[in-house]
Amino acid sequence: GTSDRGACHRRATFYKPELAGMIPPDQIAGKAELFLEFESRLTVFDLLVLCRFYRDFYLWDRLEEVIRLVTGLDASEKALKERALAVADLIRKFNLREGMQPADDRLPPFLHQPLQDTGKVITAAEMETLLADYYRLHGWDERGVPK
Repeated sequence: GTSDRGACHRRATFYKPELAGMIPPDQIAGKAELFLEFESRLTVFDLLVLCRFYRDFYLWDRLEEVIRLVTGLDASEKALKERALAVADLIRKFNLREGMQPADDRLPPFLHQPLQDTGKVITAAEMETLLADYYRLHGWDERGVPK
């Protein structure tokens, strides 16, 4: 996975859109975009030291309002997303400098085996598609290196 601190269900809390029916678990198209939306918003939560239990109550419009009320600054959704991407770039550059390899973004092979109950599987090729989309959305090269 792409979490900057290793496999972590809390970084983007992306189980939420799948469990809530926002996107089917086996749908690939559009998933990287939705993931980045969640990841970026929760990066802003971390920057503001907000409790993640409120992630469903503080969408972009509420975050804009919180920043305006607390700081007096106008921070548009676009500006907040740009800041979140800049933070992701810095973290990625740090992790690469410290020895992270692009291969670390791949799942171990056993996670590409069919589930016993349903037989469903996410293939390595599907994961590569998601990863390529994720890198592109960040503006990173095909190896996941920020430009």
